[in-house]
Amino acid sequence: MGRLPYVGAAPREGTRQTEDFLGLNLGTVISDREFSDMHNMSTEKYPAVSTRRKRGKVLKRLGKPNGIFYKDGLIYADGTQLFYRDKKIADVSDSEKTFVGMGAYLLVWPDKLIYNTSTGVLERMEASWSQTAQATFEQLQDGSTLIRVSCTGIGKNFRQYDGVTMAGCSRKQFNKTFVIQEIGADYIVMTGDLTERVTQAAGLTLKRTVPDMDFVCENENRVWGCSSKNHEIYASKLGDPCNWNVFEGISTDSYAATIGSDGNFTGCVSYLGYVMFFKEDAVHKIYGSKPANYQVMTSGINGVAAGCEKTVAVVNETLYYVARNGVYAFNGAQPEVISQKLEGLSFSAGAAGVYQNRYYASLKDQTGAWTVYVYDALRGLWSKEDELQLYGCAYGAGELYCVDAAGDLFTVAGDRDETIEWMLETGDLTEDAMEFKHLRRLLLYFRIEPGAELNVEVMYDNDGVWHPEGVYRAEHYRTRTVNLVPRRCVHYRIRLYGIGDVTLMGMSRRIGYGTEIRGNYR
Repeated sequence: MGRLPYVGAAPREGTRQTEDFLGLNLGTVISDREFSDMHNMSTEKYPAVSTRRKRGKVLKRLGKPNGIFYKDGLIYADGTQLFYRDKKIADVSDSEKTFVGMGAYLLVWPDKLIYNTSTGVLERMEASWSQTAQATFEQLQDGSTLIRVSCTGIGKNFRQYDGVTMAGCSRKQFNKTFVIQEIGADYIVMTGDLTERVTQAAGLTLKRTVPDMDFVCENENRVWGCSSKNHEIYASKLGDPCNWNVFEGISTDSYAATIGSDGNFTGCVSYLGYVMFFKEDAVHKIYGSKPANYQVMTSGINGVAAGCEKTVAVVNETLYYVARNGVYAFNGAQPEVISQKLEGLSFSAGAAGVYQNRYYASLKDQTGAWTVYVYDALRGLWSKEDELQLYGCAYGAGELYCVDAAGDLFTVAGDRDETIEWMLETGDLTEDAMEFKHLRRLLLYFRIEPGAELNVEVMYDNDGVWHPEGVYRAEHYRTRTVNLVPRRCVHYRIRLYGIGDVTLMGMSRRIGYGTEIRGNYR
């Protein structure tokens, strides 16, 4: 007599295990190794994901932060006071500052100050003189083109080979910009055309000027800058940030060029030996080694977004910055967008810096919200921290110094006494099956430090309800098994959150696959 075959009663099951986590991804469809949202998390311990480091203690609270920089010590502007290594060095205007380091010098814009960090001497880049006594113009010798101008104090504020501009002279040919060839306290020597001795009682002025510039940087022992108002770029005399009007046809001359592209300048940087001036839709790169062979090459590529000049930073020889349509990396050839996983976000302001191979950026998105995003340059992973709004960043001596909107000055990593609230949320997990299924068991492999806490929640089919599944505390590595009440769904999400130092090293999910009949197993 024939027998019917036996039908197995065991339900079909599968196991999915994750042991390397790939950071933040705001896209619609993401990997089960990525997270659709996170708060105060870091990829520093990759392949694990962990709570971010504690920040450094507040070093000082600034009443009105107007700039931060690092050059053999921390420089910051607080309102109308400028500090170097916590010592006041100058009174300045109440405006946002741009700093440039050049040798031992610290240069301050728009005040046009120059501070010697070695000697402590503070000077102004610009200088001027006005006539108070009779002035005399005469040739040094018959037939010479060198003219000696003598007057009380005329050379006191200047130096030999300064590029200066004379005005108010009765002899119009001397109202020009020229280079001082020789100098004394009461005389200067200039080039000119004169056949007889001339005197003048009053009205002469002499000035050494520095152009007003929107952005400045140092490259190859020159200071470079740009002006949107004048559509020009400038370079100082070689080794001399005070002189911008020296044009003698030699290699140490100053340099200026008119730029014909549309739009305002949005930033500048010295990168791989070149100077790059940014506009939103173009980048102007300076080639050459001296004014005689300088060339401005223009590329119609995405440049720095307006208001995002503080996001320019170099991490491991790669230049990062925020453009209108995302965050870009530039390695010397073509910029490449790296913010695909921050889908749907655009940024209008921000400040960024480099810290231990990571691009650390506080950015303002299109909704007006501020968020700290961190890009791991070694692994190409994004993570998200908190809503900290940074005014500026400065890297020095292995630390990233930050000033926030409240004026607090601190390092990005340290031992501040703070309790960190954190969160991780997966994307929609379908387990590669569109049929109905149920999550039977969840295994978490994590380290949790004393005083920390981990909570587990699950949401099914985006019904808007997070179902709590457990709270855990421990003091060492361990695997936790989270037994769940099976609920039939097409997809689900897992959310982990808590406080303190927690490192998630692995996650395993046991999945049961059901029939096409809707309902819940209880």
